[in-house]
Amino acid sequence: MKLRILLIDDEPRWIEFARRDLESFEIVVATSQEEAEAELEKDRFTLVIASSRWLSVLELIRDKYADKQVMVTTIKPTPEEALNAYRRGAVDYIPKSFANQELLEHVKKVVPTA
Repeated sequence: MKLRILLIDDEPRWIEFARRDLESFEIVVATSQEEAEAELEKDRFTLVIASSRWLSVLELIRDKYADKQVMVTTIKPTPEEALNAYRRGAVDYIPKSFANQELLEHVKKVVPTA
């Protein structure tokens, strides 16, 4: 059985890349905060990967789904944004990269059984 990842992002190119790089996982995509909330309510995920645009989702996850591991991805990383993400419960904060296997390597650090 494949581990499930909720990917919260609305950039088609990044979503396509993440699906390819994480092909050994079952990926569910939410393109808005509302979709993310609905997916979290109805299903179990091993990991959530959220775009930095939806940091508010991290508060919801921290408050209602504290067992979830969350990684945050960003186009333009800044120390302030990283601190904000970690304060809201992120376990990893990474710049978006399209290098093969880079996202997978970050996921393996967060989910060692991956």
